[in-house]
Amino acid sequence: MLPRLIIDMRCLQLPDYATRGIGTHARGLISHAPKPFIGLIDPNLPALPAALAALAAQLSPHAYLPGLPTDTVFLNPSPMGPAQNFVARLLLNPAITKAACVHDFIPFDAPETHLLRRAHGLEYFTAMAWLRRYDQFFPVSQPTATRLGELYGPVPAHVTGAPLPGWAERVTPGPGRHILMIGGSDPRKNPEVLLAARNANDILRAIPVVITGEYPLEDKIRLQNAGATLPGTVDEPTLQHLYAHAVCVVVPSRAEGFSLPVVEAMAAQTPAVVSDIPAHRALVADASLRFPPDDAPALAAILEPILTQPGHRERLIAAQSGLWRGFTADAVAKKIFGQLYPATPAITRGAKPRVAMLTPLPPAKSGVADYSAAMAPELARLCELSLFGGPQISALPHLSRAYDSVLSVIGNSPHHSVIQQLAITHGSAALCHDSRLLGLAAWHGPGHAAAMASAELGRPVSHAEIIAWDADETLREADFLQPLAIAARPLIFHAREPVAQVQSRFGVAAAHLPFAIQRPFPAISPAMHRAARHALGLGDKKIIASFGFIGHNKGIPAALHAFAALRAHLPCRLVFVGEPTGATPAYAALATALGIAPFVQFGSHFFTEADYRNHLLAADCALQLRQGTPGNISGALQDCIAAGLPSVANRDLARNIFAPSYIREVGDDLNVDEIANALAEMLDTKDDTEAERATHCETYSMANYAKKLMSLLDF
Repeated sequence: MLPRLIIDMRCLQLPDYATRGIGTHARGLISHAPKPFIGLIDPNLPALPAALAALAAQLSPHAYLPGLPTDTVFLNPSPMGPAQNFVARLLLNPAITKAACVHDFIPFDAPETHLLRRAHGLEYFTAMAWLRRYDQFFPVSQPTATRLGELYGPVPAHVTGAPLPGWAERVTPGPGRHILMIGGSDPRKNPEVLLAARNANDILRAIPVVITGEYPLEDKIRLQNAGATLPGTVDEPTLQHLYAHAVCVVVPSRAEGFSLPVVEAMAAQTPAVVSDIPAHRALVADASLRFPPDDAPALAAILEPILTQPGHRERLIAAQSGLWRGFTADAVAKKIFGQLYPATPAITRGAKPRVAMLTPLPPAKSGVADYSAAMAPELARLCELSLFGGPQISALPHLSRAYDSVLSVIGNSPHHSVIQQLAITHGSAALCHDSRLLGLAAWHGPGHAAAMASAELGRPVSHAEIIAWDADETLREADFLQPLAIAARPLIFHAREPVAQVQSRFGVAAAHLPFAIQRPFPAISPAMHRAARHALGLGDKKIIASFGFIGHNKGIPAALHAFAALRAHLPCRLVFVGEPTGATPAYAALATALGIAPFVQFGSHFFTEADYRNHLLAADCALQLRQGTPGNISGALQDCIAAGLPSVANRDLARNIFAPSYIREVGDDLNVDEIANALAEMLDTKDDTEAERATHCETYSMANYAKKLMSLLDF
């Protein structure tokens, strides 16, 4: 059972959010969150600090989390931050209670200074739209709660404040040496009024003004010329020191949701002097310490007595001393987690589960497309199935709650590029037809593939290595499965070897689902064999067929050498029933060199379904080979089994699909003599395969496969 609490931790991966304000709030909540909880992270952002990452029972790189308990609560500490589509699947789930910490609506109220770029405006207003999907709201101040109500109507809101950082409670006051302002490049921070007040007053000019935060060079020069000391962004010990020696802290902001420097000043035992805005009125009740944001003389009139009147500063400190205790991290966390509970009973549905399947589909020239087309009718008997193929493939199924589960069908070809990237970005269940994805990775270029291999192997991998691996799979060291293994929920393979590999290499528990029969045949009779041969014009020639694309990892050279040895004493023909690839001319040249070209036929086109089936029924035996490390699957070999066609196959292929006895195994080293002898024995043998064929086809039927697949999807 997964944890019942999910927290979006992405704001702590963003440098602009992590160090102050929202980051402080989020760190305080996460540090005091009840355990266990799931933390959401974005693998494309800088990594979370290790101490924070360790607090989560599980870190998920997306919001696709099947199997959540019915009383799950999702908490977003920063719902107005960028990329809120990331959590769309949770926000659209009616069975999950969604809670948001709301800081302010300053960009909405002042777009002329905060939403200057169109992209920023679009992202912000998208976040505002998603905010309507939350059930509970935790505004940081009463003014923010009021604005929330004005914009969204009467929503459930509980004012919490924002948590103090721990260092603020440990400040030891020292002699006052400067006036402190916690600033930054945002114009609303308004340092100009403080500097104007100081520079117009002889008494105030005698004390330095320190303004923290980063500023553009032009602003930095202007502020320094006006007399400010600018230490930039400072670490916690330096900030502690600055507060300890502050005569007072001035917060002249034009707008705030919650003003953390105010309560930091109170905790540090130094007076807080603030602009007269709603967020400050909620914290500083004494109107004599508030000034209009543009009124420098009014500010000077507040500051001068603090410097000149004996006992005045101490009286202000005493008056403000108790407020900050309501804003410790523990106190704020209790306000939130004490109110965080499922808002409504879990919603249950009596209908079939709704599954979206993203996959290549015919007429795409892909074995996976054919397999998915065969699987779809059986899967549709068990669920409400929506198929997305070709131009219909998009992020919509991942983000929409119209689907209870999303199934990404992944293979080792460019047909799967978009599907794989969507699965990695948004999460999904993944049915991986291959034990390695070198072809898919290399399609993006050797640089992309080299980067993936380097990350997987923990050593630099060169472009030259990628090119060599692509030419000869036996040299390959990386599987290129890591991003998919991390993202998939669950990851499903048709062979046991990749299941073990991703467990040992990436620590991911994948699932094994044996390959199914995708082209069923009725009971095979001699008459069907004769009819197929007649349809293809084959006469009584002995035919060895090899099915599938004529690719460089199909052991074609070994097949040709073995056929040459066989042909020396047994008249027969070798037919490659598959579409040619760029390597086909080299194989044709090899056949010529071996003196067998007149007896070898290479496919010249993508075979129609009728011709493909006829070749399965017409051949006397088949030869299916595959090079590379263990874990290979062959739909073509499964077709041979379904057609009752005796075949020779290398051991890895045969055992991964639990081949019956009429599939003769040869070693994975593809020894030419062993292959030739196996073919000779098979052509001399006329075993009746029907009973064994029927048993295998029933055991590995697509109907049984679909039931097991639904079980792996938690249905």
